[in-house]
Amino acid sequence: MSRPHTMFVQAQDLAWSPFDEPSDPADLQCKRLSEDALSGASTLLLRIPPGWSRPGPEYLDVMEEIYLLEGDLEISGQAYVHDCYACLPAGFARSDSRSLNGAVVLLMRSGRAQRFAGQDVPDGMYDPMLLVRHHNAYERGLDGWEKNSHTRYLPGTGVQTLRVDPYSREITILYAALPFRFMEKRWTHEHVQEMFVLAGEYSINDVGVMRPGAYAWWEPGKLHGPYGSLTGFMMLIRSCGGPLVNVIPDERVAVDFDAPFQPELPPGLAGRARAAAPFSRF
Repeated sequence: MSRPHTMFVQAQDLAWSPFDEPSDPADLQCKRLSEDALSGASTLLLRIPPGWSRPGPEYLDVMEEIYLLEGDLEISGQAYVHDCYACLPAGFARSDSRSLNGAVVLLMRSGRAQRFAGQDVPDGMYDPMLLVRHHNAYERGLDGWEKNSHTRYLPGTGVQTLRVDPYSREITILYAALPFRFMEKRWTHEHVQEMFVLAGEYSINDVGVMRPGAYAWWEPGKLHGPYGSLTGFMMLIRSCGGPLVNVIPDERVAVDFDAPFQPELPPGLAGRARAAAPFSRF
């Protein structure tokens, strides 16, 4: 993977720009959070205006994961509202798509997309084993959360599984913690971990306090930490390239719950990054 290590940027500090896919209307806008220069795989925020629609049938030649942050979206008759997730594999046949009130979507694509009209998908392109048609995280309530099994150090944290790739074991999850959670350890991963903060505060000693809208593309082998949160948090996490495996050295390090903002960013983002304003606790 050739995306640069990004740890971390607040999406609020990036400007909206036209979504540059040729077949999309100019009124779709995006904030590009990261992109693989070779494959075109990307993660972005997509802003859809009220009344938007796209006729079908059609399909893409890449996989898309979507997480709806606000608004509404309908794809092939399936409605999505806030905190809904889908994984639509390459070759997934789509009829018309629309948004009545507009939407903001976290969009993750596996490559540089080409869009094709019709439903004559080439043999072997579409794999139904990869499909997650609809997952409403909000409606799952407490029953949707599992005990965190990804690290042995963190009681009081939970996971809601959105997707597990049956071949690579990549996962997409919601990861959440109660207030006053912390881990006095530094850690990294065997594979890329991608993070987008949805709620709360998440302080990592050596990079700063991540707040809603914070995004990271965390390359394997780069130690960060420890972490702590006074408020609790919820974030979307993807492992890219393989399963989520944490690598945690034994050394204990004291947590800074108000870590100074000192991100590790590629040149294109470094000049635009600022620390998000803290929430008032009064």
